[in-house]
Amino acid sequence: MVGEHSPHADLERALTRLVRRAFLPTAGEKTRADAGVDLERAAYSTLVRIAHLEGARLSEIAAGMGLEASTVSRHVKRLVADGYVEVAADPDDARARRHFPTPAGRAALARVRQARRARLAELLHDWEDTEILDLAVKLDRVVDALEAEEGT
Repeated sequence: MVGEHSPHADLERALTRLVRRAFLPTAGEKTRADAGVDLERAAYSTLVRIAHLEGARLSEIAAGMGLEASTVSRHVKRLVADGYVEVAADPDDARARRHFPTPAGRAALARVRQARRARLAELLHDWEDTEILDLAVKLDRVVDALEAEEGT
C-alpha cells in the first residue's frame, strides 16, 4: 500500500533506498577514484570476493558472487593482468587453480576501505559516534537475520 506507515514498512522503504543508492553505477566510482584504484565495479567486487575467499577456486569465487564462472573469469583475468591477483596451482588437484590477492590487491582494498570510511565520516559529520555505532549494530542484526534465513 503506497504511503503505508508501520515500522516494517518504514524499514523496508529505508533499506530499498539504501540498496538502490548503493548499487547505482556511479556509487563506488568516486570512492575508488579517491583511493586511486582504477577498477570497474565488477572487477573490484571480484577482488573483494577473492580476498574474502583467499585461495579459492574460480568456481568458488563465482558461486560466492552468484555469477557464472565465465563472467568471473573475465574479471579475474583483468585483475591478474593489473597485478591485483595471482593464480597458483592447487596442491590438492594439479588441474585446478587457486586465487590470491597480491600485495597490490590488498593495498588497493585498504585504500578503498579508507576512502569509503572518509566518505561516511563526511556524510555523517553531524552524527554522534554512539548513533553511528547504534546504526552499525542494528544493520549487522538485519544481515545476521538474513544470513540465518539463508543458512549462510
